[in-house]
Amino acid sequence: MVAVKISPYQSTALFGWWNQPILTLSWHDIKQKNFTWRQLRALGLTAEQLKNTQSVVSEWIQRGGIQITDILDMTVFPVNPLTDFGVDLSELWSLKCECGEMKRMGITYEQLIERGITPQIMHAFNMPLSSWVELGFNEEHARYFSDTEARHVFAVQKNELENIIRTFSPPQRHALPGA
Repeated sequence: MVAVKISPYQSTALFGWWNQPILTLSWHDIKQKNFTWRQLRALGLTAEQLKNTQSVVSEWIQRGGIQITDILDMTVFPVNPLTDFGVDLSELWSLKCECGEMKRMGITYEQLIERGITPQIMHAFNMPLSSWVELGFNEEHARYFSDTEARHVFAVQKNELENIIRTFSPPQRHALPGA
């Protein structure tokens, strides 16, 4: 944990005119003044700067000042909404996360199963099969789908779903020349 440099504007917005000059912001300041993540970000502090003031995500969560929607901005930690915040599937769905965001937050299909995901709920997330596979959906999971559920969620028959998963390989990410 370190104090981060702040601008005169940030200093007066956080500490007022009479407490100047304050050139840094520390975790102690954040706790003492009950600054929220959103308030600090709105003043131009980066997520990396805030992580530098307190790198233990559970400290941020336990202290409060974080709303569920702030999680998408906290991928520098990362914060897993299921394990760190204990959100349910409806709260996760309300974030409208894409697969890449879920992966950066450390969400896995196994965690979603623990939270009670069903084919009907998967349909509500409106993600393609490739995204579910990236999160860990596999042939074993597909076996529990009925043909109707497979068509409803993925628009394929169950045997086709199992075959796709069996032969699926994620796209190769190639570095650009000179990178």
